[in-house]
Amino acid sequence: MSDLEKKPALRLSPYVYGRTAVKNRVTYLIDSKGEGTETGVPERVVLTRWRQRRFENHTFSGAKMSSTLWRAVHLAFGSDANNICALRLADIQAVKDKSAKVLSASGFLKLPSASVLQALFAVCGPERLEVLLAKHTSKEHAGKSGVPDLFLYATNNLTGKPSIARFVEVKKPKEEVSDDQKSEIALLNAMGLHARVIRLIEKVHKLTAPP
Repeated sequence: MSDLEKKPALRLSPYVYGRTAVKNRVTYLIDSKGEGTETGVPERVVLTRWRQRRFENHTFSGAKMSSTLWRAVHLAFGSDANNICALRLADIQAVKDKSAKVLSASGFLKLPSASVLQALFAVCGPERLEVLLAKHTSKEHAGKSGVPDLFLYATNNLTGKPSIARFVEVKKPKEEVSDDQKSEIALLNAMGLHARVIRLIEKVHKLTAPP
């Protein structure tokens, strides 16, 4: 296991059962013990398990992040990180609605829900958000990404603010981590955010294992 896969803690089982492959698409059973029939791609497996976590006075949420996330944020919200982080939920939704046509016309720029964006901006804060926007809209970074697959967080029900947050790249057992992904994870961690890779481990049901 590489250092990228060790921390921060996710408290999620990496074990997956019921591998099904159709062309380049691989799905697994969502349940960490291989029970039930609900299946999903690797990112959905991790996201669902995170949302099912239970911790006193906390609600676990998250979303898949587009590889063009920060460019989409820049196009929709601009580059004033202080202003972006000061927006209320209704303001964020209004900006999303106003920029929907422009984002759609691009064909590849996508934003998560307003509530996820609000949590994302709160977790990053102005200084770190400014760094991420500058990196992903720079000429040097054109054609590159590295944005982790998932933004996972937990909201403190007493304060209404996210108190736990993780940026997670999901990998199948032998899937490589690209240089861009390593660079992005390193940057996030260097800024005090918590980012890592979770590598799924395929298991076989004992009842269906070969003799």
